[in-house]
Amino acid sequence: MKLTAPPHRGRSSASSSLSQTTAPGFLNPNQQKVIAATGARSTSRSNQNIYHLRCGLCAHDYGCNGLDIKARLCPSCQSGVPGEPLRERGPMLDFAP
Repeated sequence: MKLTAPPHRGRSSASSSLSQTTAPGFLNPNQQKVIAATGARSTSRSNQNIYHLRCGLCAHDYGCNGLDIKARLCPSCQSGVPGEPLRERGPMLDFAP
C-alpha cells in the first residue's frame, strides 16, 4: 500500500513569504496604494519596515509599517492614525578594504 501526504490546502510556505500587501502597486480596500519600500525600520512596530503609501482619494503621501497596510486609512482625509515619517534607509557602512 502506497502512502502519500494529503494535498496542501491554502497557501504554501513558499508563497506565504511573499506578501502581496507590501508589493508596489497594492491597493487596499480604503484606496491606499503602496508606492515603494523605504528600507527604513518602523518606529511603531518592532521587526517591521516602513512602506511609502499614497492615498488614492487625496494623494497624501505617508509611511506605514508592513503589518498595517491592509487596513490602513489615510491620515489626511479618512481620519487614520498619523503615518510614520518617510525617510530613507541609513547609510550602509562598507568595511571591505
